[in-house]
Amino acid sequence: MLIAIPIVALSSAVFLLWIAASPSRLVYLLPVLLAFEYRVRPSLFSIDLAELCVVVALGVWPIRRWEQAPSATLLETPRESILILALAVCAAPSVLFESNMAHAASVYRDLIVPFLFFLLLVRCRLDRQQVHALIKLACALALGNALLGLLQYETGNFLWFAGAGEAEWQEYKIGLARLSLFGESLAPGNALPIGMYTGANNLACFLSLPLCLATTSVFTHEIGRSRRLLCLAASLLLFVCLLLTIFRSGLVVFTASMTLVFLLLHPEKKFARVAVVAGVVALLGFLFLTQGILDWDQFGSFQGREEMVSSAIRLVKAHPEVLLTGGFSDLYHAQSRETQEIHNLALYSVVHYGLPATILLFAFFIRLFRRAVATARSMQGLERNILIATCASITATFILYGATTMVIDSIQTSIWLMFWVGVSEYLIGFQQCKSIGVREKAASCAIALPAQGEPA
Repeated sequence: MLIAIPIVALSSAVFLLWIAASPSRLVYLLPVLLAFEYRVRPSLFSIDLAELCVVVALGVWPIRRWEQAPSATLLETPRESILILALAVCAAPSVLFESNMAHAASVYRDLIVPFLFFLLLVRCRLDRQQVHALIKLACALALGNALLGLLQYETGNFLWFAGAGEAEWQEYKIGLARLSLFGESLAPGNALPIGMYTGANNLACFLSLPLCLATTSVFTHEIGRSRRLLCLAASLLLFVCLLLTIFRSGLVVFTASMTLVFLLLHPEKKFARVAVVAGVVALLGFLFLTQGILDWDQFGSFQGREEMVSSAIRLVKAHPEVLLTGGFSDLYHAQSRETQEIHNLALYSVVHYGLPATILLFAFFIRLFRRAVATARSMQGLERNILIATCASITATFILYGATTMVIDSIQTSIWLMFWVGVSEYLIGFQQCKSIGVREKAASCAIALPAQGEPA
């Protein structure tokens, strides 16, 4: 332990000198802050250290302006800014209708802070090299979490960031896993992998997108054989760790993401697309609906979620005004037998923030996916594949994972999601800037050419 003190001190000094050489390098703290989960409670409000991402982005923004960084991308995002402003305005009245306004304000903050982080991130004017470095660093840290998770699974130790009730939850989950054929074949021990997060489910959620990127890179011929082999090894490690978390939704999100990637990267293979989608749907249906194979929780979670969804629908029918303003979570808990929040993103958002805010929330992510698909048609190589894989995984996380949980109730998850949304916006902006540059060059060449019949 004493040996570690000078090592940490020396590493910190080198890091500070490296930052001092170029202060905008602070942006590389973003993936680091999102690579672990830690919450402090200084007062009535609890604060995740991931919220420091907002502070980092707020600091990098003026630094990049001071460095007179050239605008290499077209990240004005006026429509996104309007959507976010409208979302903040529509969701604000919900705070006034809750009996516990302090908690309601905290819930409202969990919704708005990640979008504020996104707006700051896309205004930092990062260049292509910085964005690529952020992607690599985020994937490398996810791989480190996966390796730590495998060590935790094997030894049952090093669970440094485990939540207060994680041990009891894992004991319950491991017992149910052993009831299924597939779960028993995994030979679960006394601990599931959690990495540097508070729970196995959290780790699985954060592994899905890097796993999709690594797997997509394996089939990208432009990066060379040696790098593809490294991506293959990383993909296998990430997948094994995801599998050992015994988190069914994580596997569904990854499968859906890769299906979307295949459909979007190979639009010309119409018959193959239909066959792959039909095969994936049939396989998932067989695995999840056949008793005793993959049903780790014996559908107990579905029964609980059915009660949550039914209670939310009854609340909306009895009090239609919830659609306008939200802020009825107290009444929902009073009439529901379930103590947890609504494990469905759309209903959770309606009850907490109202229908207008929910529509704006979904419109933001739908618009991102449509813009990414449209932009990717004019792109080639690794950057195109990364854009498609990122947006496919974001969409699958938001839609499919959101069908079984709230997603936006965790500010750590929301900021992590908006980090990747910001990366996608940069990739889209790079391509738009490139396209405009090509058009301007073609126009200047056309002006320079002599008219027909004139001497050159």
